[in-house]
Amino acid sequence: MFSCTCRYRASGLRLQAAQGYGDCVEETLNMTEASGKRNYMFADRNTFKAPYWLILFSAFVCMSHSSAQQQAKTIESSRSASTESSESPDKRRIERLGEVTTDEWQMDLALPRAAPVISPDNGGFVLLDEDQNQRLRQLLSTLATNPGDTEILAQLNALLTDVLAQANSMMDAGFIEQARQLLPLIQSINPGLDGLSSANARLQIINEVSELLMAGNTALEHQRIVQPENSNALYYFNQAFDKDPQNRLVQQALARVQDVLIESALESARELDFETATAWLSQAAVVREDQKRVEEARNEVAKIEQEHAAELEQKAIVAMDSGDFILADFNIIDLIALGGQQARVEFLRARLKEARFYGGFEPGQIISDKLVRIGGKAPEIVIIAAGSFLMGSDDGYDNEKPQHRVTIEKGFGLGVREVTVAEFRLFIEHTGYQTAAEQSGRSSIYDEAAGRLNNREGVNWEYDYKGKKANPDKPVLHVNVHDALAYVQWLARETGKGYRLPSEAEYEYVASAGGKGAYWWGDGSPSEVVENLTGDRDNSPNKRQWTTGFKKYGDGHWGPAPAGSIVNDKKVHPMGVYDITGNVSEWTEDCWHHNYIKAPVDGSAWINPGCERRVARGGYWASSPRQTRAAFRISAKAETYGPVVGIRIARDL
Repeated sequence: MFSCTCRYRASGLRLQAAQGYGDCVEETLNMTEASGKRNYMFADRNTFKAPYWLILFSAFVCMSHSSAQQQAKTIESSRSASTESSESPDKRRIERLGEVTTDEWQMDLALPRAAPVISPDNGGFVLLDEDQNQRLRQLLSTLATNPGDTEILAQLNALLTDVLAQANSMMDAGFIEQARQLLPLIQSINPGLDGLSSANARLQIINEVSELLMAGNTALEHQRIVQPENSNALYYFNQAFDKDPQNRLVQQALARVQDVLIESALESARELDFETATAWLSQAAVVREDQKRVEEARNEVAKIEQEHAAELEQKAIVAMDSGDFILADFNIIDLIALGGQQARVEFLRARLKEARFYGGFEPGQIISDKLVRIGGKAPEIVIIAAGSFLMGSDDGYDNEKPQHRVTIEKGFGLGVREVTVAEFRLFIEHTGYQTAAEQSGRSSIYDEAAGRLNNREGVNWEYDYKGKKANPDKPVLHVNVHDALAYVQWLARETGKGYRLPSEAEYEYVASAGGKGAYWWGDGSPSEVVENLTGDRDNSPNKRQWTTGFKKYGDGHWGPAPAGSIVNDKKVHPMGVYDITGNVSEWTEDCWHHNYIKAPVDGSAWINPGCERRVARGGYWASSPRQTRAAFRISAKAETYGPVVGIRIARDL
């Protein structure tokens, strides 16, 4: 080890240390205590307060300039040798003070060449800024020369305070390694610097938090989210949060745990395990104060749950409609187990109870189902008894052939009269549905002056056959088959019953009164006023007459009459319906087929998915007697609408 000599001018006192850094510190302290003088470095009136960091740096300066020190040592040794034998220690010390020259002092304290800033990546670190490095060396060198210079001390403390602020900023930004190297440097120079102890404490917390984050991330990778106790990801991250609640990495880690718990909840919900999903969400809710993601997940789980409940409800309804009451019961039990579906359960139980008693209805009984969700009642239906009849006509048009037997094994409900404007309005107001005529902005109307149908702008379901605002009790017109289907589907939703359009077979079965004749009253012109038919006694407002009509018949109406308004106690339809033959034609469920070859024989609708043409049944206010027959069929495009076709509802029992 090389030796060094450190000299200081401090009120005439020279401190000497030899044989390295430790000896220099020790001898300096010993000599200062032994002198008994008050000319001490950084001393007040009573107590020696030489900063330990200054002594350390002085030793560092001495070692940094070995060549200058060796030269100074040689000169000092020669001088000491010439006087040492004849003079006392105290005398020699005084003479040495006098012998020190300015040139020699400058040579001893010549500053070393500035050391380059070493990047942390290269294994060493001083300060981030080279100007700060240079400034630090200059200030320490100056203090080595003038230890008591309060101005230099203030500048040094200001610089160290800046460096400490940088270290704190690094910790704020997450650059922990850089801060970890800066703080010891400050500690070595001025351990009493304001804020240093708190910064060191903060660094200690950061180190502890870092270890907890590592443990938590490892647990998270191994799917140890909340179990086992005291060694899961949430446990470690909570420990880290308790130590440093504002730590951005800790907050992100807790957010990751919350996201994992939320995803587990959603996965359970998709598997229809809503109890487990709720448990996962409860755990996710206590992870962080921010509940936004948890609430979003709750809404998503609730949506999945409601969709499943609706599916169970629909399955129960289908089972009831098919007569499978046991399956309907199972679906209701599933709804009960789901929880929170009391309204649906009560609705289905009531409907199931009614379904089980439908076999006790009397043919001809009229019922009106409640519109459960909006209040009010559906249009009246009459119970039609099961039966068998010959459908079609061998004497009619080709599309009515071949005549074949149809057996309707189960009774059904049929609208007592056509759907009115008022009843259809209720549907529009509660659904916002737009009919085809509303979308196109036009429909056809009867032009009496021309004696034919013409198109007119602005006509829709609210208008009558002449394009004027219709009275509420008139049958709804200007609707196509899609509009009619939308209406009966809405009734099914509102009542929970199996509403639909009638099939062709059901319509002809009722129109012929179970196969009694060409008309429900028999054959030929009716002897009494029974419906709104074309008769030779009818006159239009302009005194027009039908060229072909029922002989000696008149009902007083030229266009459609109010639905169900023509009543004759002497001649009542035996199945309890009105306007089944005249007034307006009505849409059925069936697609159009050119004949009855391969037609169903059980009374069900004959449907080909996506068919372009549908079947309308029953005569209308301008139909000839031949077109009013029960077997007569009307082929129309599904999109067709105008002043002659309306709606009659049907319902499964």
